[in-house]
Amino acid sequence: MRKPFTQVAAVLSAAVLLSGCAGGYHAIQPERITSYQPAGPAGAAVDFSYRYSALLTNGANKKYVKKERKRGYQIVAVQLRNNTANEFNFSRDLELTFGDRPIQPVSSMQASQDLKQGVAIYLLYVLLNFNVGTYTTVNGQITEDNRTFIPTGPFIAGGNMLGASAANKNMRNELARYDLTNKVLQPGETVYGIVALRETNVAPLKLTLRNSAATAPATAPAPAVVPNASGQ
Repeated sequence: MRKPFTQVAAVLSAAVLLSGCAGGYHAIQPERITSYQPAGPAGAAVDFSYRYSALLTNGANKKYVKKERKRGYQIVAVQLRNNTANEFNFSRDLELTFGDRPIQPVSSMQASQDLKQGVAIYLLYVLLNFNVGTYTTVNGQITEDNRTFIPTGPFIAGGNMLGASAANKNMRNELARYDLTNKVLQPGETVYGIVALRETNVAPLKLTLRNSAATAPATAPAPAVVPNASGQ
């Protein structure tokens, strides 16, 4: 009895097993978001707006969204503008409120550690090798074997591990770049950030000045004095 083991069967098997391969990271790029939700009254010392589901802004980011939900996070893109003549330190002078209670964002380092996708798990693909060809059996014993062993496993495992590591690095670098911890807002400056909140649900966000933060409205420069025609 002749039993073919064709390359088509091998490809189909691989397609099933690779359904859980490494995922990439699509950058949030908060400065390019155009659909922020404003929060706070007009004319506030610091204008504040935000957007939940930031990981879905420019792509699926399935691996990271899954970790976000599993670990109880909300990744939020934010926009701030300092409307005063004073500088503010985000951590010292401003207070973020989630619903009706103050909340402290998680550091970018901790958030990236909690949200990263696994890398070592893809070592299991080392076992994903194939024999391509045909063989003949007689009474259950192989009498002729024309199959060729193809060691695909190490390549699949290595590719997934490299892909997962690169995606984790891109995610970690972006969270660090837009981390607002101790970020100083200069007078008139607009700043974009990404904040990681340990919350399973969503609620309105608000940003207010702490009591110790003094404010002064931004002042326009005095107009230049133009001499009259007589030169006086």
